[in-house]
Amino acid sequence: MAKFSIITPVTYDLDNGEELRMPRYKMFQRCITSVQSQTIKDFVWVIADDMCNPPVEKIPGNATIIRLPEKSGRIIATNRALEAAEGEWICFLDADDEYSSIYLEAINDAIRLNPEYKVFNMNHLIYDYNYKTWIRKFINMAVQGKRPFPSGVIGTGSYFFHRSVLEDVGLFPEMGLWEFSGDFFEKYPETKVFFEVKGEPGQYNSLGNPWGTDYHLFYRITRKYDCKYLDTALYYVHSRWGHKWNEDPEYIIDPGKAPEVNPNNI
Repeated sequence: MAKFSIITPVTYDLDNGEELRMPRYKMFQRCITSVQSQTIKDFVWVIADDMCNPPVEKIPGNATIIRLPEKSGRIIATNRALEAAEGEWICFLDADDEYSSIYLEAINDAIRLNPEYKVFNMNHLIYDYNYKTWIRKFINMAVQGKRPFPSGVIGTGSYFFHRSVLEDVGLFPEMGLWEFSGDFFEKYPETKVFFEVKGEPGQYNSLGNPWGTDYHLFYRITRKYDCKYLDTALYYVHSRWGHKWNEDPEYIIDPGKAPEVNPNNI
């Protein structure tokens, strides 16, 4: 059994014009490099290919590719990867993000030094559209305790856990977006206050962007398990539109706005 299972659902389509604005395929190549560069090799990377075009090819190294028979979405793709995960510890990596080369090395040390914990979390390092960086601080459960908390305080790759934890709390319920949120609110009604639509009593937003799977799983886990916060940022998140220096004539002042579809702007 490998020490770590890295879970990555992947979707992209090179024939879709959206790839010109949101280069998922290009970002996945960077993701691959970050996994292959890990200083610890005791892992298996479980990739769920959600009808990618072209399909995810065989990746040198410790990778298992699961090809979904039809377009299934993030939840089902993640569940299929989790079902195939045999590592002692489970961690996540989105296909458009990357790990620091010492990601596994650092969390392996954290596990060794804190044997009483089965769950850990840390921060994100964000690369903005204009190459600027900042650290997105996430929740410290030693401070939060068992009080309920909103989404946005945790993210993909910012937490990892022992496989026994997943065996205890279970996979994601496989349902539509609003059913997914509604099922969660029914089980954890104390969280509804964080998601009510302003000015519309009884109406609620989804759990996240858009599914909120990271929040969904982390909240369920921390109802049962203590979590050790690591004040570092070993997981890198990039602007989904690529990067441009401020002086670039194609730079867009509002980094939240998607660039125009332009073959040269990829």
